[in-house]
Amino acid sequence: MGPWCPENISDDASAGGIWLENGQVYDVDGAFIENMATFYNDSTWLMYDGNGDIYTTETEDDCANAANPNVGAEYENFCVECLPSYVADLTQTYLIPITPVKQTTPISFGGVGGPPGQSTGPSQRGLAFNGVVFDAPAPTDAILGAYTLAPFDDAGGHVNLNAGYHYHAATGVSTQITQDDDHAAMIGYAIDGHGLYAQLDVNGNEPTDLDDCRGHTDETRGYHYHVDAPGNNNFIDCIYGAYVN
Repeated sequence: MGPWCPENISDDASAGGIWLENGQVYDVDGAFIENMATFYNDSTWLMYDGNGDIYTTETEDDCANAANPNVGAEYENFCVECLPSYVADLTQTYLIPITPVKQTTPISFGGVGGPPGQSTGPSQRGLAFNGVVFDAPAPTDAILGAYTLAPFDDAGGHVNLNAGYHYHAATGVSTQITQDDDHAAMIGYAIDGHGLYAQLDVNGNEPTDLDDCRGHTDETRGYHYHVDAPGNNNFIDCIYGAYVN
């Protein structure tokens, strides 16, 4: 897990994580922080001091305050870095069908990323093989609207105090199970028990017959999903299987 925020605008990509914007994945290196005013065409962005040192949250209280939707002006232009040690005692339990049951109609996700005004299904998309949740899209508009940046690490994950460490993108860093037929690698399970696979196969191609949930069927794996491109802050768009409520 980590790193997330570089320390100085001279730092290279190894010192920071990534940011997802308009379908693209950007390294949060020092140059990215230095050029945020240009990147977002907004001169309010200035996340570093005269020495090039980047303003970064340093305590658990800072993390809680900067991640608050009603963040105060004192945290504007901060890089928000919540550390795993802040949630060392947090445990999460997820119930996933061992034998998935495909329904006739898809189920919309609830929570962030679901249909406006609706909360018809679960908010989590699934689980990686290491037990880390593939979560709903990150509320990037709210984060940026407060003039904060909460980068993801190179695995597509970051920490908040309520959810712990969680993924918002599948970048190929977590465990993958390769397939014998050049099909995309398996990366975990959707919350309905169907398999979750990488976006692209070994030849770099995405399936052309995905349904509205980003799923399809083949003879080897049955019905399964392919996650979205990492830059889209998304995994799958709905589920077709029954889920545990």
